[in-house]
Amino acid sequence: MKSIKIFFLATVAIVAGLFTACSDDDFKAGPEVDGAQVYFPENVTTQHSISDDVSSIAIPVKRIAKDEALTVAVLASDESGLFTIPSSVSFAAGKETSELLITFDRTKLEDGKEYPLSFLINDEDNTTPYGNRSLDIIVAPWPWVKLGTGKFRDDYLCSMFNGGNPEIEVTIHEHKSKKGIYMIEEMYGWPFLTEFFKGSQEEIESQVKLTYTPVNITIDCSDPTKVVMPRQFTGIIDGDPAYGNYEIAMSTGGEGTLVNGVITFPQEALAFVCGAGSLKANKSGLFRILLPGAELTDYTLSAVYDGMKVSADGETASAVIDFTYGADVTNIRYVLVENELTEAETATLVAAIADGSAENINELQDFTVGGEKVSAEAVLPGPGTYTVVALPLDKAQKPVSGEASAASFYFPGIGGTSVPNDIAGSLYKVSAYPDAAAYVSKYPDYSSAVYEITGTEMKKIKTYFNKTSIIDNIEIQTGGLTLQDVVDKYGKELNADAMEELATTGKYWDIMINLTPGASYTLVVEATNNYGKKKLIVCEPFVTDIPPYTGELIIGKYGMSYAASAEDTFENVFEVIPTVGSNTEFFVKDFAVEDGTQWYATYDSAKSTLTMSGVQLGREDNGNLLGKFTEALTPNQTRGYGIFSFATEESEGSDPIVLTIDPASKQVSALTTDVEVPVADFTVNKIVGALAAYYADGTTITKQSGTTSAASAAKVQGVRTKIPFSSVRVPAHIGKSLDSRGLQMNATFVRNSDNTNHGVRTLSVKTAKCEPLPKQIGRRADFKIRENLPVLK
Repeated sequence: MKSIKIFFLATVAIVAGLFTACSDDDFKAGPEVDGAQVYFPENVTTQHSISDDVSSIAIPVKRIAKDEALTVAVLASDESGLFTIPSSVSFAAGKETSELLITFDRTKLEDGKEYPLSFLINDEDNTTPYGNRSLDIIVAPWPWVKLGTGKFRDDYLCSMFNGGNPEIEVTIHEHKSKKGIYMIEEMYGWPFLTEFFKGSQEEIESQVKLTYTPVNITIDCSDPTKVVMPRQFTGIIDGDPAYGNYEIAMSTGGEGTLVNGVITFPQEALAFVCGAGSLKANKSGLFRILLPGAELTDYTLSAVYDGMKVSADGETASAVIDFTYGADVTNIRYVLVENELTEAETATLVAAIADGSAENINELQDFTVGGEKVSAEAVLPGPGTYTVVALPLDKAQKPVSGEASAASFYFPGIGGTSVPNDIAGSLYKVSAYPDAAAYVSKYPDYSSAVYEITGTEMKKIKTYFNKTSIIDNIEIQTGGLTLQDVVDKYGKELNADAMEELATTGKYWDIMINLTPGASYTLVVEATNNYGKKKLIVCEPFVTDIPPYTGELIIGKYGMSYAASAEDTFENVFEVIPTVGSNTEFFVKDFAVEDGTQWYATYDSAKSTLTMSGVQLGREDNGNLLGKFTEALTPNQTRGYGIFSFATEESEGSDPIVLTIDPASKQVSALTTDVEVPVADFTVNKIVGALAAYYADGTTITKQSGTTSAASAAKVQGVRTKIPFSSVRVPAHIGKSLDSRGLQMNATFVRNSDNTNHGVRTLSVKTAKCEPLPKQIGRRADFKIRENLPVLK
């Protein structure tokens, strides 16, 4: 059996301990004890969860001297007054064990409430200092009603380990007084773990180093449309204290649903949390709990516009709507309305279709249950934007609101044609853009940029703005997302006022502020025109200015080289960039690896040094990142690298990087610490090569011409698998996490305006079933009615 932790470099460090023996002179005997030596055992249960049929609790009491019969007095404390507790406990001759029997009326105890009880053996002649004379317990009436056996399919633990999505049977309870609150017995217990790891409990404990403490998981389904998974301990404990207890949690806004007895959550709405940090869970959206008696059904539905059909006489034109539906859908009800609907308007219309109050509800004729796709055509009033909102019907012919689908489209009508998608985008310096003249003094070119979008007949514009190094390596930065995926997930949509300005003047512009000086940025624009055509464009990179600088340290680009052997040389171009208003604080960009990273650095003129502490721009909260694997090399993030700095042979790789400054020329002249950039393969838990190595003895640094950053994208050199130096000196216990860069920019937009809403008017149309047509104009992707899901932070 083999299982690998995904996002940490698993290592083992063995520490030798020293043990000393005590001499006989150190030993001191305890006091002698007479009497029966009565005591409460160490392993007595202190937490009692009682079911409805329980009316008594037996507390074990033991003694050492057992020859004669004995009765000892017991004092008790009961704040509630609901428990009957004997004032003594008796032992039969020859018996070492007896019990204190506590009785109560279960109907008088409140479900979910805790009742504390305390006991004291009140007989000093027959107690012992070596045993417990007192005992505190909690009695808690069991607030759950057993529903029966359900099923649980996981998509949580595979965020941490390479494993599948096993489905197991589980016992499920519902809260007596709080309907919709469910408890799953030992959801992540050994039946699940042995199935997940395909091994025995002994193998899991010895090889994977996991143990399990029995824990029940609760889920709040009191609102079936917003199911909540509270953050809670799963019972799984990692043998590595850096990971510790495994917890399951839900991201903000990541509520799930309970539909027909099936509990599900959206993709990445759950989180894996441990001592080392957190990971997004439910990445495949497969996490599912089936309540007892639940029947799996497929009521999925997708509605999309699939072109225009013109009658044979050329007099009328119909919109063709394609419906793709699940195997259990018995029919489809839908409504067509003018204009594109807001999320709130769509939700209102879904509810009206569900309760039958919406006007002009259509239902398909001759519907085939168990099919996959059906098309319908609708005669519309004329050219314009329309929205179709559709609900599937379940086996009881009732609408399923949770599976509603909506799609907006542009209908050209007879004689209508599409137009070229002439979208364009550009980035400018604030000082070079005439319309931004009033903002030049407030938003300087070293921390600001103007973006301009031009185009005609546009219905929707989305923008995504980030550093060029991130956009050019988007799949690696995001773990496999394409640029289109990133725009869909993180793109900012222009509001109604901005779109009106674009329609009126042919362009829209705004200023982005709080940018990094000397950094390269790229703007991505996705445009959808009035005819449903989409286009994604990537604008030319733009480099912000270097801030004004009057200090003595020579800024700009430096070339660094280290000849590891006659055949193998490492070369690097890094850049020293000043900060605003300071002659001692700088940024060093692309040091050792040209990946766009900027490190904070401090210049000390007295010592003639420039020191990088290990803090990166944009990652200040993470502290010193030297000596850690922080960058991904592959889209699936199975490989990563980090910069390690060694000041001494005993170093662990996290020492500050110190550059020497020539006192005469004030240029960077040498490296005083050894720097290595190892590459780790997290699937095999070892270092497989290096990107670079620069040692103080032998590294040369020379000033290059030019003082500004290049507009070209940052690059990462290839991995050297046959590294010429002896070894990468990475201690086994560091470099555990791979923390990829965030995608969302901190740029602030200067110009703001409010969104506007449009009224909803349903359309009376004649519909008929028809075969799908060849696409005549572009289609717009459909969307589900669901909550907006922010990224877990």
